[in-house]
Amino acid sequence: MKLISLTTIIVPNILHTIYLGMRKHLMDWVTSFFEQHSRIDKFNQLWVMMPPYPGFAGFNKPYSQVAQWNDKEMKSLGSVIVPVLALTVSNLSASQSNPFTEALLSIKNFAYFH
Repeated sequence: MKLISLTTIIVPNILHTIYLGMRKHLMDWVTSFFEQHSRIDKFNQLWVMMPPYPGFAGFNKPYSQVAQWNDKEMKSLGSVIVPVLALTVSNLSASQSNPFTEALLSIKNFAYFH
């Protein structure tokens, strides 16, 4: 009689896999991308300007100043990341448009996935 199956012994934890792991990786990439393109200040400014609405309390610190995230904040991040990024990359010149459009599309797809 087999009590344990190797295929079920390790079950991924959605909190750590999606909310913490993938979002942290995504946001590390986003902040690096915006720093490289001199848009991190605009991103941080828009981050704290997000108005609260039902199910979303808003953020009281710029993204770059947050040292640790809790589960509720990580869920909120997922719900507002696309609009904040879209506003951050608004008013682009034609030469800047392509990398920002591709980045925004990738992040939008990730947000819809989570």
